[in-house]
Amino acid sequence: MKILFGIYFIFLHLINISKSTTPNILIFLVDDLGYGDLGCYGNSTINSPHIDSLARDGATYTQMYSAASICTPSRAGFLTGRYPIRLGLTSNTNQFRTFYSPAQPGGLPHDETTMAEIAQQLGYRTGLVGKWHIGLGRDGEHLPTRHGFHTFFGMPVTNVQTCGNKKVYNLIGGHGEVLERSYFSYWITLRGKIWLAIICIILVTWLIYSRKLAFIILVLGIIGFFGGMWYSLSFTLLSRSSCLLYRNETIIEQPVHLQDLTLRNTNEAIKFMKETIQIHKKPFFLYMAYVKVHTALFTLPENVGRSRHGAYGDNIEELDWSVGEIIQALKTLDIENDTLILFSSDNGPFLERGIEAGFCGRVLTTSGKLSEPLRGAKGQTWECGIRVPGIIRWPGHVIPGQTIESISSLLDFYPSLLNLWNVQSIQDRPLDGVSLWSQLKLNPEMFTSSLTTNIQKERDTLFHYCGSTITAVRQGKYKAHYWTPKWDEGLRACPSDIICPCLSIQHSPPLLFDIETDPAEESPLDIQNYSNILSMMDAAVQKHKATLIPVPNQLEKLALPWLFPCCNAQGWTRIIRLITNSCQC
Repeated sequence: MKILFGIYFIFLHLINISKSTTPNILIFLVDDLGYGDLGCYGNSTINSPHIDSLARDGATYTQMYSAASICTPSRAGFLTGRYPIRLGLTSNTNQFRTFYSPAQPGGLPHDETTMAEIAQQLGYRTGLVGKWHIGLGRDGEHLPTRHGFHTFFGMPVTNVQTCGNKKVYNLIGGHGEVLERSYFSYWITLRGKIWLAIICIILVTWLIYSRKLAFIILVLGIIGFFGGMWYSLSFTLLSRSSCLLYRNETIIEQPVHLQDLTLRNTNEAIKFMKETIQIHKKPFFLYMAYVKVHTALFTLPENVGRSRHGAYGDNIEELDWSVGEIIQALKTLDIENDTLILFSSDNGPFLERGIEAGFCGRVLTTSGKLSEPLRGAKGQTWECGIRVPGIIRWPGHVIPGQTIESISSLLDFYPSLLNLWNVQSIQDRPLDGVSLWSQLKLNPEMFTSSLTTNIQKERDTLFHYCGSTITAVRQGKYKAHYWTPKWDEGLRACPSDIICPCLSIQHSPPLLFDIETDPAEESPLDIQNYSNILSMMDAAVQKHKATLIPVPNQLEKLALPWLFPCCNAQGWTRIIRLITNSCQC
């Protein structure tokens, strides 16, 4: 299938090469960046001059939405332009909402075509620096190099507290402070109902049936209890050995050294651009997927304390420094005007991390007043979980200083690139995004009219999935919530569960909000006055569901210990290191 796709794109490229525009493509995608974390989005306590300059010199989106509210499905949707449900990369079970281990066999299906694969077929040199988190698989079968990237330098899974020698399972206090707890207590809490049931079974068996059988059940229960702890601490993201750094398909650090990772990633990105332009003499497609600002937070020693917003602000300012270095490299290479830049985030801030999390932000309402902070957090389909910064800059092409208020999505960048390259999408893979070009003010001297004609001007409906379920729907200025999470007391997040489960509170009829006048979703509308709106939403949901084709689920697969990456280890050495959780290099 991939060979056929390749022939198809080469054929189209040969036909349309004289009409196509092939600028360098530079994508900055930040991890867990909040809508309100940047100066250009209203933050006054964190300095982000370089990112702000992208907004000043380009187009800023006030209603840009992520493809999902959490890492794995969001990134998969972005790279394919398709809702993650179509890719088998969703789950309603909290444990499986993202890849939780490098030993899981699933990943982005190979019959899906990423924007990097299209770019590669069109003659681009493609590279990914930073975070992947869309699967590793057996023998690296789902690494970026198997999905259209010539080069990869980064983390195939993700950065978590463990990578910074912290505990993923700590609790958050009422003032955002981190409260220490042991893994033993966490494990009991996590599987509390199971352990309680086992104890009851043992007691009943002891009193009514057989003490010998009760003893056997007790022994098996103890083995299961401590065996489960060993499995979780050895083969999931609770193990520091899961914090991997790869170059292409080779592990170069296990666990990764976080402190200077942004510096190294920045240098790798600049090196990639220089080599592509000066040696390979091709346009580049660079996906700069920052490991920041997901916890564990990390910065160089010289950047500690540089912001007025604590460790999180230090991380944003180091991120901004990196963006500035890469922009300066474009100027040095004299390709700034030939480079299309997208800046965004994969989802909203991880409020379960307390003071180490970002800010949901406030939004100007139609009355000109500033709203309350957006509701929700990462992992939720309230606005804070899915509304993200969105900036497009292309000097000389996209007119600077414009603000786009149309409903937009990271699903839209894929069809926008196809439109720019004059390439048609594969017919059996319907795209869920719409081209962004019709929304933008463009320099007419640099584009043909075909770029903004014969394309869908506005989307009718945007479906917000939490896991495998449509939990919210946006049509025009209206947004309906069919399911919402149940927050921990006093919070808008769920640190007791690490992240909020998707399907806690069902609303029938749904909660309906006017997002233009109430972006903070504080005041539900009277449903009785909007029955026609809900009817149109229900019809859109049914129409959308009719387009879904069942596919194998890639996330709901247990980590297999024998698939766990272990650098520089073979045979018995590998087995011993896996058993003792001591893979390192």
